[in-house]
Amino acid sequence: MKQKTLLILLLFLPTMLMAQWTDDYGTWISVGAKKNLGTRWSLSLEAEHRAQEESRWAFGLDAGFKLNKNFKLGVGYTLLYSRKPGKYSDKSKGDPEVDDYYVIGYNLTKAYYYPRHRFIAEISADKKFWRWLRISLRERYQLTYRPAQTITNAKYKYREEHLMKIIDFDFDEDFNLIPIMEEEITSSESYEDKEKESETTQMLRTRLKFEVDKKSWKFSPYLSVEACNSARVGDFLQIDKVRTSVGTSYKLNKHNEFTLGYILTFVFNDDEGDEIIYNNRIHAVSVGYNYKF
Repeated sequence: MKQKTLLILLLFLPTMLMAQWTDDYGTWISVGAKKNLGTRWSLSLEAEHRAQEESRWAFGLDAGFKLNKNFKLGVGYTLLYSRKPGKYSDKSKGDPEVDDYYVIGYNLTKAYYYPRHRFIAEISADKKFWRWLRISLRERYQLTYRPAQTITNAKYKYREEHLMKIIDFDFDEDFNLIPIMEEEITSSESYEDKEKESETTQMLRTRLKFEVDKKSWKFSPYLSVEACNSARVGDFLQIDKVRTSVGTSYKLNKHNEFTLGYILTFVFNDDEGDEIIYNNRIHAVSVGYNYKF
């Protein structure tokens, strides 16, 4: 599995460097709590807010089961509530200074929120080397369901047509025949609902993580790389995203832990949201707090 992840990164590194990318910036803030139920079971709660162009809230519940010292199973559910930003498109045509006919117009798409339900099942393995370096590998299956939705008056169109018409003729002081012009203005506007059908997407996510884990240290720096593979029929194991994270956690005491990091996500193909997005980079500063019972 480690070789698989490294091979994926090597294959897609030239694409990441050469493709024409658009960039998005944001801040990811999370608050969580974890309770160990005996020596094998654990239960976790987490709330997260991603403040970026398409912001979202997430509220998740996860359960974990430790098979042995190195292997762990997990299942979970997350409610996602995302905000699709509004859009403005200029549809004007012609030049009022020189053209007898020109159009002033625009399209507006209003911002709206949409929910999604996400279910996960995962298996992870970790091993400690040299008493300070922990290497872990996680394989996660993810299913996301988006209910059907109607956005009322989602699209607004406005058009204003200007036409200079000849209504008569006259003579100037040199007795030259000149046209008498009049501007005719016609305006129109319309609203349109937007219908979103229900949608189910599936994904396999492979994450390799390196973390400094020394008992005498309060800080635990980490580096992780995650490849998100499509599980769609016909596009099985197509790389949709590659996410890299670097940062550190800080253990204030046995109950309180803080994290700070930088996340860079390469989005090759994303159809989980409202539309398909290609070649997008998301830069995010992540800040987190976790309480352990």
